[in-house]
This record gives sequence, structure tokens and C-alpha cells, in this order.
Amino acid sequence: MVKCDFCGAEIEGLPYKCKYCGGTFCVWHHLPEEHNCLGLHKAVSTYALERAERLERAAPPRLRSAPAAALYPGEARDLAIGVAAVALAYLHPYSLTGALVALLVALTAYLPHELAHKLAAQRYGYAARYVLSRWGLLLTLLSALPFAPLRFIVPGYVLVSGYGVGRKENGIISAAGPAVNLAAAALLLLAAPASRIAGELVYANAFIATFNLLPFGPLDGRKIIEWKPALWLLMLLLAALLLVAGLV
Repeated sequence: MVKCDFCGAEIEGLPYKCKYCGGTFCVWHHLPEEHNCLGLHKAVSTYALERAERLERAAPPRLRSAPAAALYPGEARDLAIGVAAVALAYLHPYSLTGALVALLVALTAYLPHELAHKLAAQRYGYAARYVLSRWGLLLTLLSALPFAPLRFIVPGYVLVSGYGVGRKENGIISAAGPAVNLAAAALLLLAAPASRIAGELVYANAFIATFNLLPFGPLDGRKIIEWKPALWLLMLLLAALLLVAGLV
């Protein structure tokens, strides 16, 4: 297992090699300014970095045009693997109908959630790529076992790269995923009384939103609550209500 040269933590997924100092770092410390990069001067002067920091603190986030590249090399493959893992986690009962529902869950609940994060980050001008998580993918696949007590839908995440990501921008990017799930669940709830599949999709969207809104670790909830606690609480309450509605 590869460890981060800065914090010593084991790296999930692919390690990041700094092109300035040559070190290997985790997702939290892959940017030069986050691991006290000794070779940072090769990219930009200290004066320019300090000036950028002052501007970032003083100015509100500004929307910038999204990068030209929609998907990075290998990203479509990672998304397909993530979607397949989620479908397997929801494959119950083991039948043609069950497989259809599981695939619909992955395509209408998980995939839009991750793409919302990616598009929101790109809208702010940051590089954003969906990457697989080694342990997250394993937990998701273990959730497919018949005796698994809980579902862990964490096969991957959107890695956002850029200098000076502010608390507001981070909060908005993080809120985009659960917001898409909440909107989808609310709309599908209208069709739930007449369609069992719609009811399943309501529950799946509400579950993914609720899970990601938990204020722990790298989940979306922690970053939203750091930005706007009231918004986080409102989203969590709405997710819980939709989760209950999906069970009825």
C-alpha cells in the first residue's frame, strides 16, 4: 500500500505524484501548496502565491468557464465500473426485474450525483475527475452480498483540483450531488403510488442523499455544514422525509 509522503496515510485509489518535488501524496495533500512543496517556486513565485491567497480571501467566488475536456482519459471507464458496482449492490431480488431496477438506481441516482459534483466544480473553473476508491469499491461490492446488513454506496468520488478552493465554492460543489438526488426523489414521489419501480427509485435517491449528507470524514455533509449549517440541516431533514416516504 502506497503512503502519502506528507501525512503518512495509506492512499486509496491512485496516488498523485507532484511534478515539482517528485513526492507521492494522497488526495488531501496532492496540491503543491498543501504539502509544503519545496519545488513550488518552479511553477510560480512566492509573491504571486501570496497575492493569490489575499485575493481569494477578499473576493467572492466568481463563476468561470468550464474546462474544454468533458471527461479525462479513463474517466468513462471508472464511471462505468462505479455504476456497475452500485447496480450490483442494489441487485435484489435476483431476477430480470430486479436487475432492471438495480441498473435504473445506478443510472438515475448514483451517476447524476457524481456528475453534479463534477459539473459544479468545472463551472467554477476547477479540474474535476471521477476516480475509483479501492476500499470504497470493495465496500460497495460487499454490499451486494445477500447477508450484508447495510449498503455502502462509495465506489468512487469526484476529485476536485485547483488552487484556493474557498469554503463557499467547496460547499456548493458538495451540495450539488445530494441536491440532484433530492430533486429526483421529490419528482419520482409523484409517480410512486402508481409504480413500484418509481417507489424504489425514490428510496434509492433519498438513501444516497442521506448517506452523503452525514457530516463525517470526506462526505458531502461535512463540507456543506462548514459553509452553511442551516442549509445542511434543511437538506438532511428533506432527505429523511423522502427516505420515509420511499418506504411507505
